[in-house]
Amino acid sequence: MRKVALVVNTDKPKAVAAGRDIINWLEGRKIQPMIAPEGAAKVNRPELAVVPGQEWETAEMMIVLGGDGTLIRAAQTIAPTNVPVLGVNTGHLGFLTEIEHAELFDHLDDFLDGHYIIEERMMLTARVEREGRQLTEMTALNEAVIAKGPRARLIHLGVYVGDTQVAQYPADGVILATPTGSTAYSFSAGGPIVGPTVDVLLVTPICPHTMNSRTMVIPGNEQVSIVVIESPGEVGLSADGSDPYPLARGDVIRFNRAPHYARFIRRHPHRFYEGLREKLANPWR
Repeated sequence: MRKVALVVNTDKPKAVAAGRDIINWLEGRKIQPMIAPEGAAKVNRPELAVVPGQEWETAEMMIVLGGDGTLIRAAQTIAPTNVPVLGVNTGHLGFLTEIEHAELFDHLDDFLDGHYIIEERMMLTARVEREGRQLTEMTALNEAVIAKGPRARLIHLGVYVGDTQVAQYPADGVILATPTGSTAYSFSAGGPIVGPTVDVLLVTPICPHTMNSRTMVIPGNEQVSIVVIESPGEVGLSADGSDPYPLARGDVIRFNRAPHYARFIRRHPHRFYEGLREKLANPWR
């Protein structure tokens, strides 16, 4: 292995320190590290800076130092290139990451020698259309969310599967989640937990003003469309916590399974349900 991309959560001193250690370790083995410009500056190695999307597709692996949020953002960037991602937890929850920082150097040689398996996670795309014209497209690993702004009243949303209208929600918004995102915002809003390899989309209303609204589980090959029927105030679309894209009355947001998958490096088949018990039963221990 000759090139390794490195993503560092620059807000976490532990991740920055680990980044310096990994760079030294890689260079000692004649492996070229590549790191995003802000990370390169933080570890005092600006000569290693590579803008994401230029040369990262030449890497044979990406190592991500941080928590789940850092890993999700990195996966969004690298997924179209099929480069596999190793998540190293230097944060708190670490539900998606594969290994703790303290264990990394005990296993890094094995990872670099290709002794791992790949776990693929479904992603989704969200396209905003206004009067038949596409305005923007977003990709998400966890979820895309249509939600009202802080001063808005309830918004009125129509939900379609294919060409068929299946629901209308007066609500604070709607979450479109992947199986990976079933343990995130959708779960907090009352949605079910879904195994990570199940090929479905989850449609979960947020604080619906009705007594009969439940999460819908839709086959992954179906298109789900949300129409903004009424919006008395601000409403926006975000993907995995991004800044919201402003929506207007009549906008149509179309959700599909993305053409690419996030590819995570695992030492062994991911123990999803063991992780549920350890991470979600008592996440603050």
